[in-house]
Amino acid sequence: MEKNGFFDYIFIGAGASATLLLRSLESRGLLTNKKIALIDADDKRKNDKTYCFWTSLDDNIAQNCQHLFSQTWSKISVNRQEPETLENSRYVHISSIALYDECRRIVDQHQLVRVHSAVSSIVRTEIGVHVITENGDFHAETIFDSRPPAFALPEKNEALLWQTFIGYVISPSESYEQSDCVDLMDFDIPQDGYTQFMYVLPLPNNRILVEVTRFGIEPITSEQAEPILDAYIHRRFGTYTVVETEKGTIPMSTSKIVREHMKGVIPIGGRSGAIKPSTGYAFKKMFEGAEHLADQLLNKKEMNSLKVEPKRFQFYDRLLLLILLHRPMLGKQIFTVLFKKNNGFSVFRFLEGKTSIFQDIRILLTLPFRPFLRVLRTEVSVSGKGLIAPLSILCLAVTLLLIQIYASSFSFYIQLVLFSLGFLAVGLPHGAVDHLLESGVHVNGVKISFILKYLGASFIFLLLWFLSADTALLFFLAYSIWHFGQCDFKEWRPNKQNTWKNILWGTLLFGILLIGHQTETNTILESLQTYELPFTDKQAVLITQMLLVFSFIWSIVQRNGAFFLTVCMLFVGMYLPLLSAFSLYFIGQHSLNGWRHLKNGLQTNSKTLYLKSLPFNIGAIGILVISYGLNEKYFLLKNNIEMASVFFVFLSCISFPHIIWMHKFYQKSDC
Repeated sequence: MEKNGFFDYIFIGAGASATLLLRSLESRGLLTNKKIALIDADDKRKNDKTYCFWTSLDDNIAQNCQHLFSQTWSKISVNRQEPETLENSRYVHISSIALYDECRRIVDQHQLVRVHSAVSSIVRTEIGVHVITENGDFHAETIFDSRPPAFALPEKNEALLWQTFIGYVISPSESYEQSDCVDLMDFDIPQDGYTQFMYVLPLPNNRILVEVTRFGIEPITSEQAEPILDAYIHRRFGTYTVVETEKGTIPMSTSKIVREHMKGVIPIGGRSGAIKPSTGYAFKKMFEGAEHLADQLLNKKEMNSLKVEPKRFQFYDRLLLLILLHRPMLGKQIFTVLFKKNNGFSVFRFLEGKTSIFQDIRILLTLPFRPFLRVLRTEVSVSGKGLIAPLSILCLAVTLLLIQIYASSFSFYIQLVLFSLGFLAVGLPHGAVDHLLESGVHVNGVKISFILKYLGASFIFLLLWFLSADTALLFFLAYSIWHFGQCDFKEWRPNKQNTWKNILWGTLLFGILLIGHQTETNTILESLQTYELPFTDKQAVLITQMLLVFSFIWSIVQRNGAFFLTVCMLFVGMYLPLLSAFSLYFIGQHSLNGWRHLKNGLQTNSKTLYLKSLPFNIGAIGILVISYGLNEKYFLLKNNIEMASVFFVFLSCISFPHIIWMHKFYQKSDC
C-alpha cells in the first residue's frame, strides 16, 4: 500500500457501482498504466445483497453482464395473478458476491491498490483531491464516490421512505414447480399500516429466495419480519430449511441528494441518483452511468454523472411516494392494478422512464384516480412556488409603469434607488463567488492564480473595447445571450439543457430589450462609438411585437408558467426605460435565479455565500467608482446615457470571466 501516494483514480467504495465502472474502464483499455486505489472498510467477502432488474435480451447490459447473471426468468406474477410471459425480456438476478469476485479479479489483474478503511473526509487541494482515511491519506486527480447518499429534508410535496427487506434463501422439503416465474409482489400478508409484500425468486438446486419487503417511513425489524416469513413459507412451501439470510435498506426519496460539488469528485451509484425513488431499482442505471463515464473518459471529455430522468417521471414518483407516505394501505391496490391492466413489458419501461407521453397516459388511466387527485393538490400548491418570483417581478414592472404614468417626476429617482440597491444586494454578489466554483465553499482564502486569471480575463476584454468597440460589443452580446439563456433554461428545464434553445431564448431576450428600446439603445451605442440598430421606429415596434408573440407561443408550448410570466414582464418593460427594463430582468430574474443555483449547487446558504462574496463585491465596486472617476476627469460624462455606457462596459468586463466559470458550474451541477 502506498500511503500518502498520488493516484490517477480513487474509488470510495468497492461495491456494485465501483465494479461496474471498473469493468467499463477495463473494456476500453483505460486501466492500463494507471495507479488506482479502492477504499472500503468492508472486504466484501459475503454474499450480502441481491441485484435484480429486467432487461431485453438485446440490451447492452444483457450482452455485457451475462456472465454475472446467476438466474433469469421469463415469467412474472404480481399478487398471485396468472403468470405473464416477458417475450424477449428477462427478469435477472445477480448475487453481490459475483460482483465482489469480479472486482477482486480486476484488482489482481491490473495491480490496483485495495485499502480496507473508512473514509473520514474529502478535501480539494491545489494538487487534486485529498482523501483522509483511518489508515492514511491519499491523493488523486479524480475520485469516484459511491458512499450512501444523504437526502435533504423533504419539501411538502416530497417524501423520504425506506424500502426495507428481510429474506431467507430456503431449501423446501418438496420441489417447487414454478421455477421459471418470479413473484414480484404478493400482498397476501399483514400490511401493518404500511405497504408490505412478499418477493419470491426461484433459484437453482431447488432453492428459493423469499423476502418480506416494506415501503414505509419505519424500517421493518427482524422481530416483525420473521413471523411473517415463517407463516408465509409454511403456508406456501411447507417445511423448509434456511440456507442463507439477507437484509437490506434502500432509500425511496424524491428529495435532493445532499453532497458537496467538488472539482474532481464524481458521484456514482446511489450517490449519483441512480436509485429509482418509486421502486428502489438501481442496477441498470448504475450500469448506464458507468458506460457514460467511461465513454467520457475515453473521449477526453469532462466527466459528469448521467442526467436525471425527464421531469414528468419525477412528478409521477412524487405523487406515488406521497400516497405511500400518507395512505400506505393503497399501495397494494395501485401496484396490483398497474400490473393487472397493463402488460409487464410496458410497466417495466414506464418504471424505467422509457415510455412516451402517450404511453404514460394510457398506463395512468388504468390506475385509481382518487388517491392521485388528493396528493396532486399538494404537488400543485408547492410547485406553484416557482411562479412567485417571476409573478412578483411582473407586478413590480406594472407598479413602476403606473408610477411613471401618474407620478413621472418621482419615477426616475424611485427606479434609480430601487435598482441600485438591487444591484448591490444580489446583482453584483451573484457574480462575486466564482472563486468558490473552483475551490469549494468550505475552503478559506482565494488562490492568487484564480485572481490573476479573473482580472486578466476582465482586462483583456477592456482592452478589446479600446482596440475595437464593434468587436467587443459583438462578443459581449454573444456571451450574454448564451449565459442568460443557459441560466433561464437551467431554472425552467433543469433536466433538458439544450444549446440551441439557450441561444434562441437569449437572442429573443436581447432582441426584445434592445430593439424594443431602439432610441435609447442607439444613443448608448453612439456614445460607445459602435454599431447602431438600422430600423425605423415602425420596423422596431413590429420586430419587437413579432419576437414577443413568438416568445409567448414558445412559453405556452413549453407549458412553463415562469417562462410565460417572464415574457409578460418583458412586454411591460417595453414601456419603461431601457435601463429599468434590463434591471428588472437582470436583478429580479437572472441574478436571483443564479444566486439560488449557486446555493443549491454548493450546498450552502445565502449568509455564507454573501460573506464569501464580500471581498470581490468591494473590489468590483471600487473598480466601478474608479471607472466613473476616470471617465468624469478625462472623458467628461455629460448625461445619464454616457453614465449608462460606462456601466455596460464595466458589466461586460466582469461578466466575461464570470460566464466562463458559471458555464463549467452548470455543466457538472444538478442545482
